[in-house]
This record gives sequence, structure tokens and C-alpha cells, in this order.
Amino acid sequence: MIVIIGRIGSDAGYWYIGADGKLHHVPGWNPEGMAEFDAALAIMKSAAQLKAPGIAEAVLKDVLPYVQSQVNTYFRGAGEGGVVVAASA
Repeated sequence: MIVIIGRIGSDAGYWYIGADGKLHHVPGWNPEGMAEFDAALAIMKSAAQLKAPGIAEAVLKDVLPYVQSQVNTYFRGAGEGGVVVAASA
């Protein structure tokens, strides 16, 4: 899959060339949704650093489904062998 990205972090979305050889547009996040996704990534990052047994797993159990749904919605192809790299400040 080839992903064509415009401005990173905008609400413009992106375009990709599908298996059919055509350009497809994926709409971007609204600003509130983008901020919520970033916060969820920060929570996952912080939880992964906890040493107490079971706490990180409990947090990730609740946050991971939301993050996966957002990745599947806004990064089409991620579940089809594509790779998504997300960074949180």
C-alpha cells in the first residue's frame, strides 16, 4: 500500500492508492478526536512504565480497544499488513 499524506496532524486526512490502483481519500480527525487519540497514546505509554503487577495490563485492557478502533478507522490498511507508527509527545 502506498500512503500519500498531506499536512501531518491536520484534519484534512490522507489519500492512498488501493489494491484496485485507484486513489482513495480517508477523512481526517476532528481536532477533539485527534487530541483524545494523543491522550490515549500517552496513557498507554505511561502505563507501560508501571512496575506494579497487573496495573499496566488493567489500564491497557481498557484503552487498547479505543486506540485500535481509531487506527482501523483513520489508517485504512493497517489491519491488512500495513504498518502504522504513532508517536506521542
